[in-house]
Amino acid sequence: MKSIAKEKFRFELTYIYVILCLLAGLFVIWAFTGIWPMSHNDYNSFSLQAKSWLEGRLDLGQNYEHLELAVFNGKYYVSFPPFISYVMLLFVPFFGVNTPDNLISLVIFMLSGIYSVKIYKIIRSNTKNAVFFSVFLLLGCNTLFCSVNGWVWFIAQNFAFTLSLMAIYYAIKGRLGLSLSLLACAVGCRPFQIVYTPLLFMLYITEWQKQNSKLLKNKHSFISRAGIFIKQKFTCFIFPAIIGLSYMILNYARFGNIFEFGHNYLPEFTSTATGQFNSVYIADNLKSLFKLPALAENSKLAFPTFNGMSIWMISPIFITFVVYFIYSLTKKNQDKTINILLPILLVIHTFLIVSHKTMGGWHFGNRYMNDLLPFVYLGIMKYMPDKESYVKWNYPLCCFGICLNIVGAVATYNNWI
Repeated sequence: MKSIAKEKFRFELTYIYVILCLLAGLFVIWAFTGIWPMSHNDYNSFSLQAKSWLEGRLDLGQNYEHLELAVFNGKYYVSFPPFISYVMLLFVPFFGVNTPDNLISLVIFMLSGIYSVKIYKIIRSNTKNAVFFSVFLLLGCNTLFCSVNGWVWFIAQNFAFTLSLMAIYYAIKGRLGLSLSLLACAVGCRPFQIVYTPLLFMLYITEWQKQNSKLLKNKHSFISRAGIFIKQKFTCFIFPAIIGLSYMILNYARFGNIFEFGHNYLPEFTSTATGQFNSVYIADNLKSLFKLPALAENSKLAFPTFNGMSIWMISPIFITFVVYFIYSLTKKNQDKTINILLPILLVIHTFLIVSHKTMGGWHFGNRYMNDLLPFVYLGIMKYMPDKESYVKWNYPLCCFGICLNIVGAVATYNNWI
């Protein structure tokens, strides 16, 4: 009994350690940039949109030149998927458009730390290296840059990142309806997260088959098993469908297209013949995934701050994923479905991203590729060997990632580079 209580106490402390580590890293950036959790956010598109909705209007009623707004039929609309505005409906009645976006972003980032620990524990059945891998994922990767504030571009990625981690956890936990609902919310922040729907099903079905082994014993055909699954879990699809339907209704009401969130009507895309997505962008954008900083005349390294840089450098956890994936291929008892499906979905997601006209515009790192990281983290947890020596070689990668991302974030937000 004492050992159980001791383990539970240690697990609860793990959450505290992770949160303290994340706050320590963020504090350094806040201190050098002046972007504090209670600082005003000028890039508050989602709050402006929520206020307009509460006033009975779908457009913003005017142009805000410092924001990325879609122009359609002479009206100005927020050009981003709407889920964050759903959240802001809770805050706008109390704060107006001066919602505490930076503080909200901080809370969501802390939540990602908690769920990264939960995923570690449920897959690895312990918390031995949970703090390390959570810190590696959240401070040692480019995730950090988008978590410093609540700017419209970054808060959406921050939410999508955390919601994706939560969706992964609850799929493994056996709560399919909640998992799919959370992924639907993530899609309302970053639409390409929908790519991982099959993965959540596979994570859940593995556990479901174990729980229903007696019922499925004489049901060998896929159709019969699928019929049992749908009959049992039909209600799990209702709430995710409602969330998705809300996006479609809103899109149609604004732009006459259930799949149009508004980005196609940004001036930068309407003024080019190739539009927002096109295969002509793929070659150059793929290069940006491996773009290294150049050596400047003053012997300093010139880091790119527009459209991305090398993902293995800015988020070295990608290196860990590749190494562990290759290692897993040598083992007989690995989950073959995850081994095959996860890399395929990551590749599909990557090609969808690089078909976009830009790779994130102004920022430090390669922020669009951060959307893959919750699922990269899942792969690491699945593929990682048990030996401690296979963990320790990640220490220098993590230290490098933390240093580069903290200094890079400070330098970029201060316009030093």
